[in-house]
Amino acid sequence: MGNTCGYSRGMSNSGTTGTGKDAGTGNQPSGVEAYMLGREYTVMPIAINWAHSVEVSAGPVTFVVEARNLTREAILENEAVQGRTDGIDHNYEVHDGGASLHVLATDNRVEYLRFDCFDNEPHYHYIREAEQRNIVVRFDDVADGNPLEWTVSRVRNRLPHMLEHAGAHHLAEKVRASLRDVAFGIDELAALLARAAVDSGH
Repeated sequence: MGNTCGYSRGMSNSGTTGTGKDAGTGNQPSGVEAYMLGREYTVMPIAINWAHSVEVSAGPVTFVVEARNLTREAILENEAVQGRTDGIDHNYEVHDGGASLHVLATDNRVEYLRFDCFDNEPHYHYIREAEQRNIVVRFDDVADGNPLEWTVSRVRNRLPHMLEHAGAHHLAEKVRASLRDVAFGIDELAALLARAAVDSGH
């Protein structure tokens, strides 16, 4: 699966992260692959292209909606810039894209969540910046339906929980204390994401 960090087309136990203590839930993971949440990479996501993005202020968080085009060249360039590799053979073409939603802390502009609502291989990221851990989770289009609608639903109903899973506990508490401001920002996302999907050319 192609993505901002070079997401593998096949999942394996190597590089996966469970939903146990390591993921901040307080439970011990079983180690069974089917129960692993996503795959972990040391290559962090490709930087936001601000020329193709729109910001939405929402109190303690800032939403950034980006029209994305993902290519093999962009993945390899990102690895070169960071001086890291995700250990995946990128000897295949990647032509994907669509709308991306980035969730940043307003005060320090650190990105903790990213939803890549791509046409071919949609997925989302838990970005643990302090630990330099990038956890990529495949979108289940069978169960979850439209990625754009699902994304808006998640940030409306589960944003603090997802921020906590990304290690941003203090930001999650700020979101809970500023639900009105956050909700106003979320109300703008559906239209912006739909427009970004069109603008991306996918």
